[in-house]
Amino acid sequence: MSHSTRRNWQPFYKEAQEFVKKTEEFVHQGINPGGYYKAVWCRDASYILKDWFLSGAVESVMQEVKNIWSHQIEPGREKIVYGRGSPEMKYLSQVANSDFEAKFEGALPTSIFRGHSEIFGKNPDIDSTALMISTTSWIFDAYLRDANSDSILKTRGSEAPRQVSEQNPSEIIDSIVPRLLKAVKYLQSRDTDNDGLLEQDHNEDWMDSVLRAGKIVYSQASWILGLTNLSLLLSHIKMEKESSKMQELADRTVLAVEKELWSEEERCYLDKQESHHLGESYKTLTQDVSLYLIATTEKTVRDMLGSQMHIGKDLPNRRISVNEKALASRASSTLDAIKSSIWHDKWPLVCEAELKTSGPWRLHPNVYHNHTFWPWATGLEMLARSRYDRYDECAALLSYLMGYDKDGDFLAFCEWVNPVTGKRGGAFPFRTGISAIRIAISDILEQAKSNKDANINAEA
Repeated sequence: MSHSTRRNWQPFYKEAQEFVKKTEEFVHQGINPGGYYKAVWCRDASYILKDWFLSGAVESVMQEVKNIWSHQIEPGREKIVYGRGSPEMKYLSQVANSDFEAKFEGALPTSIFRGHSEIFGKNPDIDSTALMISTTSWIFDAYLRDANSDSILKTRGSEAPRQVSEQNPSEIIDSIVPRLLKAVKYLQSRDTDNDGLLEQDHNEDWMDSVLRAGKIVYSQASWILGLTNLSLLLSHIKMEKESSKMQELADRTVLAVEKELWSEEERCYLDKQESHHLGESYKTLTQDVSLYLIATTEKTVRDMLGSQMHIGKDLPNRRISVNEKALASRASSTLDAIKSSIWHDKWPLVCEAELKTSGPWRLHPNVYHNHTFWPWATGLEMLARSRYDRYDECAALLSYLMGYDKDGDFLAFCEWVNPVTGKRGGAFPFRTGISAIRIAISDILEQAKSNKDANINAEA
């Protein structure tokens, strides 16, 4: 990072510290997303649990991770309802039979309720399973690296709540690693044409009303993150053969994204959507492609928390076949495209254009996933920009998130905001967004502390 960015650190540092203090009390209230969401959503929990871990709640994290993986799909384990988000099923739920359970064995459900679990679409979400593989592996690896994880846990300096452990964390790790491998086996089955990319049907990711079907950049990113962090965990516990396999799968997916999902015309990564749900194919830039830029820099020198975990050790070159210089150039170009096409005034939106159609809910423009501002996705974008030293833009995004809606509600606590009316919608406070932003801040502040030109301190 150049010396010219020195003047930008102090304002960001002060605002970031303010944000962390302002949000601390909300984080540990549960791993459900918050507000009216009472169930546990696996993809949301992946962010909340990592935030808990960074705040020092190790025992609580281990127990919650154990509980989530106890709901991994297995024949006869528990009642599973699926299909509510699938147009092919006419948006009607049905109870999974034994054939369904066998086909999707190893996946995690979308959400976990008391007495049953739900898969929102026709098939299990790719991101719900992949992101929990990633977070679980990241946490286990950090825990096992005693001295290094201790330095990570001190980044917040917070007093996290503790609970009495029902089981030794090392025993939990031993019991869950086989589940992680089984989850990878399931996700591999989603590459139906063997091109290195996972295919999904309608509404099988976090944007559960957008009808995205096909090869989705965000979903590949979730898969790469899961494989990368699991590979490093397996290497740490001396499962080198399995670790190498995860690394090879991650490399293969990166290569496939670069080949199939990079648009030379648009100079950014775009989904390759199936046309059957609209009668025609179309391409729209979405904010969540930021996750791919995070995934391809995970546990590299660009990832400060990851580098700190592995201090004194060489991080493996997981993308031997990829030109890193070209990858960085494409990442920068994608961030430029997001800023020029998605940022509107002070609102970084989730997509560049209004949806042509939606389901199961018919969304008006600027409602839910239809051209709105999501603090959660903006936290991802902020982390992606930090990985490429674009700290002025990180500061701008954090300033937006520190603002208030028309009714005086703190924007970072909102699930989503209508950019036309300036009013929030959805759950409030939305813990997923809070945690995603806090994770990004943790990484960026570690960058600041490591930079001799930053010249920051807590009292400044």
